[in-house]
Amino acid sequence: MIRSMFGVGQPIARRDVTIAAFFVLVGIFSMYQDATDRQLHASYLAIPAFVAVTLPVLWRRAAPLAAILAVLGALAVHIVLFGTVARCGVVLPLVWVLVFAASARLEAKFAVIGLAAGLGAITLMTAHDHQMQLADSPPFDLLTLIVWGAGLVSRSRGRLAAQLEARTEELRMVRDDRARLEVTTDRAKLSRELDELLQRRLGELAQAADAGALATDSATATAALASIERDSRQTLEEMRAIIGVLRDNDGGEPVAPQPTLTSLDALVVRTRGADGHLTVLGSPRALPAGVELSAYRIVEYLLGAIDAPGVEVRLRFGESTLEVAVSGAARRRRELSAAIERARERTRLHHGTLEATVGRGRAQAVAELPLTAGA
Repeated sequence: MIRSMFGVGQPIARRDVTIAAFFVLVGIFSMYQDATDRQLHASYLAIPAFVAVTLPVLWRRAAPLAAILAVLGALAVHIVLFGTVARCGVVLPLVWVLVFAASARLEAKFAVIGLAAGLGAITLMTAHDHQMQLADSPPFDLLTLIVWGAGLVSRSRGRLAAQLEARTEELRMVRDDRARLEVTTDRAKLSRELDELLQRRLGELAQAADAGALATDSATATAALASIERDSRQTLEEMRAIIGVLRDNDGGEPVAPQPTLTSLDALVVRTRGADGHLTVLGSPRALPAGVELSAYRIVEYLLGAIDAPGVEVRLRFGESTLEVAVSGAARRRRELSAAIERARERTRLHHGTLEATVGRGRAQAVAELPLTAGA
């Protein structure tokens, strides 16, 4: 209860320091005028002592009720010690600032206590100020009531704004939950489509395999196997497309189909433009997926480290091996060495070999990948 009575949990801000400094300086100036006025004969000790009356405004937001009670107490002590002096120019606005803060930030019963303390401070001041009389206090009391009511209105509007913000947050959460539910529904639909696709495609592949097994000549069997491979690749790409939608890709995982040798031409153009040249020798054909992917990656690694112009990429389809050669200008030796090492690791996966030569400003790397090794 004491915490809710005296504090609202807000720290002292820079503007609080500015306001407090303003009131302290005005108060010191007013007391200096009183001390130098020959008719008042005020004590110079009242100048630093009056700081105790103005300084509590520093806690107008952190503890408004405690601040206004401190002002009331310090004002009473000041009057007892130094008697009648003129100070209305600083005490009145000081009291109104604290009364407003109390009504705008505290609960109703504590705001009433703040109002009473403010009215008490005004009564003390008007009763002991040589320029005023106690009968002059009603207009100032009325202004204090108006300021107190304005604080209540501000508190009410603040509560309404907080309620609207909370309601907006609730609506946002409901909207997000609904969006997640829709996504879950779509994922379930896509999962069913993927299941139907697999069943249909596997059935087609089984029929093609049966037809190839019943073939009486090698040409028909070869055509059946080629059809199976083509349909398998198409099925794999369709599966990747559906899985790419189902996957939560916040981590940036790749969802595109794995590149093949047919994508090399686009890779050369994308990385080296018109300065790159791709040559294909032998009898191009579909190879095991692992071999095609590794060949693509080898070319990709080397193209990233060999400078244009004059970059040449050569593929040679042999009976039992695939030869991949990349050559071009070698100006970035460190990057080239790292790229060759990565390409060599790829080659070792298939028990192949990679030979690299660097000299006279040019580099050439030739990799041989056995077509019988596991992909």
